Parts: sequence; C-alpha cells; structure tokens
Amino acid sequence: MSQTGHYTPPPQQQVIYGKPVAEALAAELERRKATRVVFVTNTSLAGAGKLGESVKASLGSACVAEVTGIGAHSPRTDVVRMANTMASEKADLVIALGGGSVCDATKAATLALANNVSEAADIDRLRTPQPVLAPELPFIAIPTTLSAGEYTGIAGVTDERVPRKEALIHPGLAPDMVILDAAMTVATPDRLFFGTGIRAVDHAVETWCSVNATPLVEATALHALRILPRALSRAKSHPDDLENRLNCLIGSWLSIQGVSTGVDLGGSHAIGHVLGGTAGMPHGETSCVMLPHVLRYNMTVNADRQAALAEAMGDANTPAADQIQALVASLDLPGRLRDANVSEDILQTIAEESMFDMWIKTNPRPFNSPAEVLPLLKAAW
Repeated sequence: MSQTGHYTPPPQQQVIYGKPVAEALAAELERRKATRVVFVTNTSLAGAGKLGESVKASLGSACVAEVTGIGAHSPRTDVVRMANTMASEKADLVIALGGGSVCDATKAATLALANNVSEAADIDRLRTPQPVLAPELPFIAIPTTLSAGEYTGIAGVTDERVPRKEALIHPGLAPDMVILDAAMTVATPDRLFFGTGIRAVDHAVETWCSVNATPLVEATALHALRILPRALSRAKSHPDDLENRLNCLIGSWLSIQGVSTGVDLGGSHAIGHVLGGTAGMPHGETSCVMLPHVLRYNMTVNADRQAALAEAMGDANTPAADQIQALVASLDLPGRLRDANVSEDILQTIAEESMFDMWIKTNPRPFNSPAEVLPLLKAAW
C-alpha cells in the first residue's frame, strides 16, 4: 500500500437497497414534491406488460414524458433528444431504469440541459477546459445491470461522427439517488447481466491494481471480489434467488468506489472503451475478453497485487487471470474477440484509438504506443 496519496470523497448520493422500487419512488416523489417527471428506459423494457411500464405506472400522473430507444454506448443524438425533452417538459425530476447506456445518456443529458446544449455537435462544448455548469435536474437511477455507472461522475458518450466513445467528466454528474431492487434485474438477459457482472469484477481488479489506489478503495475492491464471483456463479445456477441478485448489485456498488473517488483504471478499461465505441462490443464483454490478457501483461510489475486478487476470489494457488477466464467460461460469456464478432481487420485501428483513452497510460505497466497494445488484441482475438 502506498504511504502517500490523495483521497477524494465520492459525490453525495443516496443508495437505497433491498426496498421495492415502487415504495422507494413513492417516498422520494413525496419528499421532493415532484410533479413533472421524465422517465427514461430501454426500448426492451418499455411497453405493455414490461418492467418499465410497471415502474412508470408507479409514478402516476407525475410522469409527463417517457424517453426510450437509447442506443448502445449512449450516442450523442440520444443525449440531446433526452435533454430537449427535459427542457420542453419543464422536468423537475428524471428517473432512469436500465443499464449503463441508459444511465450514461441520462447523466450526459442533465449536463447538456444545464449548459443549453441542444444539438449533438454542441456536446464538444462540454469537453473543453472552459467552465461547465453542474447539472441541476435531480436524477434517480434504477439499475437493471451490474455496470455501476450510476455511482460515478463520468458519462461515456459516443460521437457518431468518428465513431469514438468519449468521456464527459463532472463531479455533479452522478445521480442523486440509486435504488437497488433485485427484482429489476430478473428481466435482464443473462448475457447482459453476467457480462456487466464481469465488468464489475474489472472495476474491482483495476482499482485494486491502480497506480493511485487509496486505502478505502483497496478495502471496497477486495470485498467486491469476495462477493462477485460467488454471487455471479449462484445467479447462474439459481436465477430466481433475489437475495443473491441483491448481493450482485451490492458487489457492483462496492466495485466502482475507486472510479467514483478519482482512482485511475488501466488497460482493460481503456481498450474496452474503444472496442465498445469503435467496434460496437458491449462493455461487459470487453472485460470478459481483455481483463485476463491485461493482467498477464501487468504481471511483471504487480505480481504481489495480483496474488491478493487471487486469494480474494477464492483460490490463492490459481492466478487471478486464470480464475477470471474460468468464471467467464462458466457464465457462457465470450472469451475471445472473434466470439464477440470483432473482425481481425480492425485490430490495428483499435490499438491506435486506444492511445486516446485517458486510462491507457495509467495502466500499471504503461502502454506507450499502439505497437504495445496490438499483441494483446491479437492474443485476445
């Protein structure tokens, strides 16, 4: 453990766990006296008889608009579409039900709204050194996956012109409240639920191994790794065990504390962002494929840290990379880039684009050029 450092407290945020969504929302709407709610969800969750409809119904007449159809990796066009709806409806609260793309798009939309951004190209203004106003519209997130974006002041948004996924960063971006209700995850397809579970494992691994890990984050990261592999395995064999699914949500919450407090991540996330924004690969699946390879690349500089990971995951005698690879296989998730429909022809482009990600050079063993990234991609393919 480093004996010097700087700890930045996470954004002020309420997390409600183990309480039904309808009950938690009723109490919060009453507390806020909210009467003009914009409800955001996935297209797959919207419509008669679906989960989104039941959550929307619990809002009653307070719901004045619904936004669906948010694309994977939060395209700019969807961000401004949502921001414009919030503005036209004079929203006093936004509630988002869904996974990482829905949450990130909503975070970005609240930032766009605060800064009068109504066109996709104008999102460039939110990425400049000039002062950016903090979001003012209250935001409640209800996650249906384990991607954990609802706890951070970072929103990944895809600029369709490149295409490239870019980070919007502001300390006020994190939702004001997160409601963890295991019942909200039951309708999530297995591949998405378990893929984002491995993403949560990746959060914990890369914050524990971070070049600027802090004592509190080390504690939450290791505890997340004690919870997640076991809980994910049980969710595979006992999908109706809601108490265990809540453990998955809690493990995800713990796993992200490093990111929410300013701890830098590493190569798995950096390369994964590009695989997502450029190759269209789901973020969880990028972690399934890349995390073991990045751990092996880093072994020469942090073998002791990785030994602690292996022990936390349950087997001190098996390298963490091997345990993660075995967990991925047991959850029927893709273990190679080709299994996720990534063409070999695009690997050089992925390597080059990775150098633009803010976390590529904070990997414990830095990547200094595309030539150092490409061998990992080829091994992963």
